[in-house]
Amino acid sequence: MRTMRRVGVVLLTALALSTSVFAQSSNNRLSLNAAIGPSFANLGTTFSTTAGVDYTLTDRATLVGEFGILPHAPFDKASTIAAPLATPGSEPPRVNAYHWNANLKVRPFEVSRIEPYVTGGVGSFSADTIVENRSLGTSTIEDRRRVTDFATNLGAGLMYRFNDWVGLSADYRTFFVHRADDTPRVNRFTTGLTFSLKEA
Repeated sequence: MRTMRRVGVVLLTALALSTSVFAQSSNNRLSLNAAIGPSFANLGTTFSTTAGVDYTLTDRATLVGEFGILPHAPFDKASTIAAPLATPGSEPPRVNAYHWNANLKVRPFEVSRIEPYVTGGVGSFSADTIVENRSLGTSTIEDRRRVTDFATNLGAGLMYRFNDWVGLSADYRTFFVHRADDTPRVNRFTTGLTFSLKEA
């Protein structure tokens, strides 16, 4: 609960200190973004993908609806957030993690094409534990278990824009997965290409 209060205070403070955009047209406040690249996390190294819808509030603040995937994390590194195993399989188990969140992203300044930012928000974090049990003809039978929890996140990042549509990004995020008896953390650093499509 303390973490949620801190996230709320940070988001409200950032929004209050942001400057309003008076010259911006209401027609070009929406943009779609997608990022793809390697992810280095305490869950293991994977190839991650994120997609989001951004709504510009001010010249410094953006509201972001975000979905992300961290696939094929090894179970031994992701066991703190994964559903427990029921039966051992023929291959080592893996974990696919997903997050859905609404964030406030604040860009304190811009230098040429470089845009640093801080972000925080609330959402959910899901983890699928997958065990391949056996093959039956051309089909593979899997034991798949999912656990979904409320989550908050805080982070910061940097975007270098080649142009209005393509950029190079680096994002560090800590997800706090809130459970009844524990709050495991997922620390993730992602880098890669970001693609943007703005409303005309």
